[in-house]
Amino acid sequence: MRDGMRRAHFLLLCGAVGLFALLLRLPTLSSRSLWLDETYSAWFAGLPLHALWTDVPLYETHPPFYYTLLKGWSGLFGATEAALRSLCVLASVLTVVLIPVCARVARLGARAERIALLAALLLSVNANSIVFAQQARPYAIHALAGMLAVFCSCMLVLALSTPGAHGTPQRRPWPWIAGLALSASLVLWLHNTGIFAAFGIWTGMGAGLLLASPGPRGRQALAVGLAGLGALLLWSPFVPMLLRQSAAMDQLSYWIRFSPGKITSAWTVMSGARVMHYPMMALVLLAFGWLWKRARPHFWLLACTMLLPVLALGAYSLVLKPVFLARLFEWLAPLTMVLAALGIAVLRPAWRPPALAAVLALSAWSVLAFYRADTEDWRGMLARLQHDARPGDLVLAFPNEVQMPVTYYMKQGPAVTYLPAPFPARGLPRRYTGNAGAPDIAPEDIPRLRALLWGRQRVWLIERRADLYDPDGLVMKELARCCRLQRKAAGNGANISLYETAAAQP
Repeated sequence: MRDGMRRAHFLLLCGAVGLFALLLRLPTLSSRSLWLDETYSAWFAGLPLHALWTDVPLYETHPPFYYTLLKGWSGLFGATEAALRSLCVLASVLTVVLIPVCARVARLGARAERIALLAALLLSVNANSIVFAQQARPYAIHALAGMLAVFCSCMLVLALSTPGAHGTPQRRPWPWIAGLALSASLVLWLHNTGIFAAFGIWTGMGAGLLLASPGPRGRQALAVGLAGLGALLLWSPFVPMLLRQSAAMDQLSYWIRFSPGKITSAWTVMSGARVMHYPMMALVLLAFGWLWKRARPHFWLLACTMLLPVLALGAYSLVLKPVFLARLFEWLAPLTMVLAALGIAVLRPAWRPPALAAVLALSAWSVLAFYRADTEDWRGMLARLQHDARPGDLVLAFPNEVQMPVTYYMKQGPAVTYLPAPFPARGLPRRYTGNAGAPDIAPEDIPRLRALLWGRQRVWLIERRADLYDPDGLVMKELARCCRLQRKAAGNGANISLYETAAAQP
């Protein structure tokens, strides 16, 4: 154990980097509309707890844990866009601050604390960390839990691979066993792909201890096994729900299209932006080179933690079900920033300032690009529909999951008819794409659609990803038979169109 930085100096720097991270995560927090997945979060958070934990897992593809947290949070702070997103802002800022705090608590020494502060700075300006901090989705909290799990696994390996007097561990492993069990169980509770994260972490601990650490194998196996058993026990109440979810998901025709080349998109999320690919890769490789020479057990641990979840989920998506999404690896962004900070630290002193300046400049450019980027504007589009709709207008919507943004933003206005049925429409004899509550359009829906269109002069259509949920264009063909498109509002993936019959046109 080594002496750390002066307490007042350390706390001042932690507070400064935390405040900086918060300020970067506030712009556009409320100015942007919720996108579809965020309105899912708002929808589920508004359901009763009993339904959230019994009925919802039968058709939703995520665990109910995040929605439960959001339900409690929105009960305290409201359900506005800013309120819903502020939970993830808090988690993201905590992740930034806890990186140096963890180094301090573990008494790793002043140099480690300085590297951790630098990693916190890099994470504070990481563009994708800011993106997910501003979304009412579980990924920012997942990153917090993942950071703590990786830290505890590193400390456990350190405790088990650094013998003290008489062969006993220099550091007591029990706090890290408990911390790893708790944080890893949170990783599992927050997303079903947390299984792949746990696989990478435990494989890495085993590889690091077996390949690069002498010491009593029995004690090492017991400690690693106890941490895993604790995580499984804490997660076990969800296992029956996971099995039911898996059975429902087996029936889905996934919208994701995976190819091995898409694995690089995970690095985009981890590094912060596409422009950060090569600079971050260079720094991370420098860090791994240092670990190979100075801390080989941690080389194996962190290499497995970074690579195996990505490769395993890619293989699963290629062979079984295409579930690979880049955002599932946001939990690795804090580790990537720690390794990048270590890479800067091992450079020659004269090279460190320009390397840091280049990374910060590219990060700032990526953050500004995010601030300027367009997103789904459900708020604006639905406000225009509500303003322009007339009595007698028919409003159609598909897929039925657009019921989420409509319910959130259009409290008043015309009634909306969802095709083929309101969400969740389970058990219909047809293909399901996104989840077991959102079925595709099928030919048997056409008679009902024709009956709805009969005698209507103006028809509004709210749709999102018609290419997935109506690949044959059945709804569009029926509208073309009786109506002419008058105008269309596009909202970066979502569209609202107005059709009129010849009799309604001036």
